[in-house]
Amino acid sequence: MTDMPAIARRVRHWWAGWPRWSGTVAAVVLTAYGLASAGWFAGGPYVFARPANPDNTFPDHWLADLPPALVEGVTLGFCVVLVAALLLMRRRVAGWVRPVLLGVGWLAAAFLVLVLPGTQALDAIPGLNLLNLERLDWPTVHLVLLAYTGYALAAAALAYGRATRGGCENCGRDGGAEWSRQRWAVVGQVASIAAFLAPLGYATVRLCWAAGIPVGTTEEFLDTINEANPGNGTMLLELILAGMALGGGVLCFGLTRPWSQVWPRWVMSLAGQPVPHWFPVALATVCGAALFGFCTLLVPDLVRFAAGEPVYYTGTTVRTNWLSHLPAVSLLLWGALVLVSAAAYHYRTRERCAHCGSGGDHGQGR
Repeated sequence: MTDMPAIARRVRHWWAGWPRWSGTVAAVVLTAYGLASAGWFAGGPYVFARPANPDNTFPDHWLADLPPALVEGVTLGFCVVLVAALLLMRRRVAGWVRPVLLGVGWLAAAFLVLVLPGTQALDAIPGLNLLNLERLDWPTVHLVLLAYTGYALAAAALAYGRATRGGCENCGRDGGAEWSRQRWAVVGQVASIAAFLAPLGYATVRLCWAAGIPVGTTEEFLDTINEANPGNGTMLLELILAGMALGGGVLCFGLTRPWSQVWPRWVMSLAGQPVPHWFPVALATVCGAALFGFCTLLVPDLVRFAAGEPVYYTGTTVRTNWLSHLPAVSLLLWGALVLVSAAAYHYRTRERCAHCGSGGDHGQGR
């Protein structure tokens, strides 16, 4: 019979080594992509850019509009620089190179997580693709893999930054004063309430569209999407999207409630047991980053609209108005607030560090 407690202990022991293995994971994936890009640059089949393969399944991504040679060359250089940076981080090289390595690591991680995935950013949320298994094609898996490589790179940069300033690689504490649980509780309360309210703008527009009310658009545009989704397809889709936004807002608010730390009664098999600390932190972080990353593609249209330039719905001649951009603003704010809520939850609920022994009494923080 399988010894589940022993397996759990081994998993926890393995996970506790993230300051080291996160950099290794990122370096392995980036080395593989560097070798692949070298092969593409040398004439191997390149499947992601439209000019090289008009029939690819990658047409909606901004990467497909770039010349293959440019993407291949930049990818190769990107991977070489990052692998070199990761090797130096692993050796904990400090001095003048420290801010350079931290800058390279964090900027590259932000690019991989928030910019590169494009419209596939939401596919990085665990389980979301189960709603549409047809989207689990290679381009989507490819972008999700690189997004999670970005998380590993961020973890490696975080551990390196902590170690080279004299802090604990695992918890970041360095013996100095830190914010109390009470302060983090206040930050979390404000951020979580705001994160509960933020998606209401998006959900309101979706509910209006489900009811046939053209908020932020025109009757002609609603007719267009209704034709693309025969029957009640459009109404059901809009209701699902609105429900997901409202449900996500409730979960954000839940980070301040007791059931974010102890499984509630309605989770029958787990009721009364402690919620693993990593679970809400990891899920909220991935969801917040995915939301923010998805909406970064909408920022150019927001800027153009704010500057007074005409902006049209994709594939139509229907101009947008200020209500048209309410969902984008709503989701951008929501993504950022979810990340703040996750950080506040982490610092409010974390226990004494098992590696350095620090923490356990936040009441003495400043």
